[in-house]
Amino acid sequence: MAKHGADEGWRQHVINNVLPRMEATSPAGTAGFEPGPANPQAFSAGVHLQPPFDVIEHLPPVAQEKLRALRLRSADSHAVIPPFSEIQTASAERVAAANALKRLSDHPHDGGFGLKSDSRQVTEAQRTLGRATEEFERIKQRSETKTAAWQAASGALANAETWLKSGRPSGVLLQDQETEVPKLAKGENGVLDAIENRRRRVRELRADLHRIRSAPFPSAHAKQQMREQIEALAMQGGPSVSLLIEHDGKIVWPMQMTRSEVRGGERPALAFSETLDAVALTCWLHKSALIAALDREIGTESDDPASLSHEAREKAEAEVMGDLLDIERQEAALVFQAQQSLLPCEHRADISPVALLGLRLVTAPRPDLPRTSPEHGYDIVGGRR
Repeated sequence: MAKHGADEGWRQHVINNVLPRMEATSPAGTAGFEPGPANPQAFSAGVHLQPPFDVIEHLPPVAQEKLRALRLRSADSHAVIPPFSEIQTASAERVAAANALKRLSDHPHDGGFGLKSDSRQVTEAQRTLGRATEEFERIKQRSETKTAAWQAASGALANAETWLKSGRPSGVLLQDQETEVPKLAKGENGVLDAIENRRRRVRELRADLHRIRSAPFPSAHAKQQMREQIEALAMQGGPSVSLLIEHDGKIVWPMQMTRSEVRGGERPALAFSETLDAVALTCWLHKSALIAALDREIGTESDDPASLSHEAREKAEAEVMGDLLDIERQEAALVFQAQQSLLPCEHRADISPVALLGLRLVTAPRPDLPRTSPEHGYDIVGGRR
């Protein structure tokens, strides 16, 4: 009874004293709750709304201006494309004109008026259909032309932004690389002719690069690699007679694990088995004969005059890549100049983003690595702090 009286007294105290004060100091309908702070970040639980990252932040100042110019040109090209609603309206008007003409010409049994082709109403409906068709074709043609121009203006931009997002090498810094606009060479009639000459040279260099990468390896290198592979298989394929000699056991033959797919049930299953490694055993048993036979095969298939070693291949590829980058830098500078002169010219969609934006890749300095745990303990115990 004493506890019940104490609870009842506390309840009356809350009703008579606490609640009235809460209602007097709180807005209507929010008794007991204070308004939250005006700044949402004041009570954020670690979730902050950040603006989306722009890849332009990766670039140095001059390259940023070039990327902005590419974006502006792409946006201007897109702005002149007729909206789809305009094409849709023209198409609807053409369909309506065709239906009106059909209704005038159809037999009354088909719901039409059965008018002759030379009647005034049919002639006027034909003219209306012709005008609607011409207008639709004009809008459609303009849309296709402007869309193609926008795609041409946006190809290099899309390639560059994709490279900045996920294609640029890690561990490098992007710096501006100044490239002067090349002067017109003898026989070049204007900037557009100079651009086409550079693009022709780009095609030639890419053909050289393909030839280098497709060149065979020298027969001497192939024979050396073949011998190493046969020797490895022969060592792997040699049987062991230790158990036979020491314990009157069995010969241990070279084995290999094989995997197969079993079908017939609800879903395919995998089966594993161990079988004799016949190739390795053959290499152990007939190593000299195999090497001699493969020597003959390599001699027949090889093309030493056109072959390149690893070192020669890397050197030639590096030289061609350097020339290609230099030519593309010149091409990009000429295209920017042509655009400033309002000439109809766009960057190639597959031009190198490094050349397009005028960049130089510089290896970033290695950051200081964190100290190891023993060093950290020495810092504290040894009195460095």
